[in-house]
Amino acid sequence: MAHWRKLAVVFVWVAAALLGKPAVAHAEVCNLKVVTDASPDYSDLKSMIHSITAAWPTDKEKCWAMFYWNHIARRQTQPMILHGTELTDPIRQFNDYGYTMCSTISGVNCGIWHNMGLKPKFWDICNHTVCEVEYDGKFHMYDNSLSALYTLCDGVTLAGVAEIGATGACAASGGKSEPGHIARYHCLTSTGPNGFLMGADTARSLTEEYGCFNPKGLKYRSYYFNWDFGHRYVLNLKDGEVYTRYYHKLGDEPKYWTPNNGKDPESVNTRYRIRGNGVWKYTPPLGDFKKALHSFANLAAAQPGGLQPEKAGEAAQAVFKIQSANVATGLNVQAHFARKSADDTAKLFVSTSNGLHWKEIWSAPSPLTAGTEAGATPRGGEGDRSGELTAKVDLVADVNGSYEILVKAELLAKNAPADAVLKDIQFETYTQVNSKTQPKLSLGKNTIYVGAGEQTETIVFWPDLQGDKYKELCVAEDNVATQKENQGWNAVLYPAKPKTDAFIIYKIEAPGDMTRLIYGGRFYPRAHGHGDLLYSLDNGKTWTTSWTIKDGPAPWDVIHYETVELPKGTRSVLVKYLLNCIDASPMGFGLYGLRIEANYLPAGTEAGATGFKPMEVTYAWKEVQPDGTKVERSHCQLIEKIPSTYTINVGGDDLPVMESLRINFKEVAPASAPAGRDAGPAKYGYSDSKDVGGEKWVGRWITLGNNLALGKPYTVSIPSGKNWGTGDPEGKKLTDGVVGSSFPGGTAPAFGLLWDKGNPEITVDLGEEKACGVFRIHLTAGWPWWDALKREVKDKVEVLTSSDGKDFKSSGLFDFTLRQRDIPYNHMLNDEETAQGFNFSLTPPAPVNARYVKYKISPARALVVTEVQVFDTIKYEPFDIKISLPKQQ
Repeated sequence: MAHWRKLAVVFVWVAAALLGKPAVAHAEVCNLKVVTDASPDYSDLKSMIHSITAAWPTDKEKCWAMFYWNHIARRQTQPMILHGTELTDPIRQFNDYGYTMCSTISGVNCGIWHNMGLKPKFWDICNHTVCEVEYDGKFHMYDNSLSALYTLCDGVTLAGVAEIGATGACAASGGKSEPGHIARYHCLTSTGPNGFLMGADTARSLTEEYGCFNPKGLKYRSYYFNWDFGHRYVLNLKDGEVYTRYYHKLGDEPKYWTPNNGKDPESVNTRYRIRGNGVWKYTPPLGDFKKALHSFANLAAAQPGGLQPEKAGEAAQAVFKIQSANVATGLNVQAHFARKSADDTAKLFVSTSNGLHWKEIWSAPSPLTAGTEAGATPRGGEGDRSGELTAKVDLVADVNGSYEILVKAELLAKNAPADAVLKDIQFETYTQVNSKTQPKLSLGKNTIYVGAGEQTETIVFWPDLQGDKYKELCVAEDNVATQKENQGWNAVLYPAKPKTDAFIIYKIEAPGDMTRLIYGGRFYPRAHGHGDLLYSLDNGKTWTTSWTIKDGPAPWDVIHYETVELPKGTRSVLVKYLLNCIDASPMGFGLYGLRIEANYLPAGTEAGATGFKPMEVTYAWKEVQPDGTKVERSHCQLIEKIPSTYTINVGGDDLPVMESLRINFKEVAPASAPAGRDAGPAKYGYSDSKDVGGEKWVGRWITLGNNLALGKPYTVSIPSGKNWGTGDPEGKKLTDGVVGSSFPGGTAPAFGLLWDKGNPEITVDLGEEKACGVFRIHLTAGWPWWDALKREVKDKVEVLTSSDGKDFKSSGLFDFTLRQRDIPYNHMLNDEETAQGFNFSLTPPAPVNARYVKYKISPARALVVTEVQVFDTIKYEPFDIKISLPKQQ
């Protein structure tokens, strides 16, 4: 009974807090979506899968496309920890973070594949974790941690986990049977056979990777997926709001990041430049407060402006809601008050639990000196003890990690309502964004889609269940036990006693009519028992069971959500998670986690009403010029109806450098360039009034023929140095087929020859005259570590060819200036997105007939060459990555 007495008290308290009739903002667009055909739609899992895979006909192509975009969306680094375990929800991870390790991205992939209708598997192998998916009658391994794909000896069929490290042989190994044959010779994303992974986080050789797939160390986790899903990106825009997302970080102060083990998640790997930031600026229009507030009580309009109590002697409340779309990291609140005397009070409170708990963050000074009273609350601000008051509050810990923040202004006028006035209030909320996944522009023509989903606001509970933290949001519970710390592979919340119902109950109150309830979570049904999802619309008098799960065969890692359409007039819902384990150890039947979402109509809005008014979408970017300089440009579009599509044409010589994306209603912030600056007259179109035109940019796919230089003898005119393990005592390194790493330093130089002075020449004898279609040379460093993508490489290499070894003719100089647009889709850039070790190509206008190929090198540093190659053919084919925009209704 004590539990239910607690629940009854909460009901009364919440009802009192929501007195009055709240209303939707004057104009609001709920579930807004701004996406382009240059990057995926990360609004929710269904949208993400559609945007990436809809244009690909086969499961194999769909899975490759997903592999590619997951390579872009994350980096191999200390994973983001949420509720005591690594964050594996794809939408939350990709929108806000991007910090994953091998087990994290494997779990993310399992969740995505499941929602694609495919069967996943989760594997622990030797010092590594990978996953595989079933289609075309077999399982195929995708390693998004190290961006690695392996085929069978046919060069086409992606291998499964058990096949990669097995002993095998084929023509690629000269018929020689070796352990890890697939890993050594058939990696699609390596620098070449027996070479290095291209898209990894450091120099990782295929020989090392074979060790990971050693058949003796493979552990299929048949009971476990390490997955999570359910989050969706909720972007609502109200009157007075401007949201600008920046494709780079705004600073390193704590207000700009969500702690990971107490640190800025970027700090452990600053080289990746993942973190960006967003800024929500919100100035609620108080003139028609009934349409601007989340909820209110005893409130009236003040003259000439602002808010005051409707009745003196009673507290007035004005509750504002900030829904940050991306994870909030900090909040600045600035408010101006007026009061007649120190007996009139003004306070500010904050809640991240939908009003279940409030914390006072500011109060007007009392007659005593601020801070001297017993139990004095946090204070701040400027002004007299009576008269004009300015509250300035900077919050970090109180809001960090939230998506929904309520701020309550409370006024109490002792004698007359006009004696306590909130004159105005402004909010500036900082968010953390994953800079790799924001809606971007590409070179040439870009199509931008602006649309909106169901016009309902959202309340979400996604509680931490560790230790006593589960108590923070639930309103009733019984027979519940928890782990102090989440172990990750089993339930964190479960029955304390067997054969007895255990339950936790949550209450969601909405200021408008609820339309839908979505609730569920991740279950661990290993032991004998059952779990039920129930809801009540009458404060717990009756319950409806939506779904039941019972123990069954592995895997015991089940994610399930129920959707309940709610009757008109529903403002309050109770949700119950009931667990009962009949085994002696009840820990075997429980919850990994749960999520509850309630959608509701902004008060005063009928179902289906939109209330849309014109809004502005402003992109800002830098265009890369042929000389490497960058020109700032922006484009502002007036959106007069939704859904809408329009075009932005991006010029320059390379893919643009994205700066920011801003959204606002037309009257809120003038359209100016670059986005995010609230200055200048409204101007639609391009900031420089120039439409550069151009077709949609399409990338390319590279296919190489036969390496004519493989295993062929060569001479060098100047002996190699011996620093960092370089040198070539056997005279085989440069044509052994082992192309070096895409990373410099460490062990990378040991795979090549080093020169730091002179003009060494490498002359390869092909054995007979052959048609040479392309010449390649892999350069890395000694020092310094120049990056070709930053136009830093100053070395020169000329190719000369001869039929007799005496008469040489020049075939030209290598161009060591790389553009992002030059990188084929089937070349995985490393996690740093650098080309400090790269296999450069020189393609003559027509094949050159030659027996001898000479590479004349002019090093401008300590330069390492790991391989020289001559291919009979090279083919670049146009390749469209095929992003699908949302279907317009």
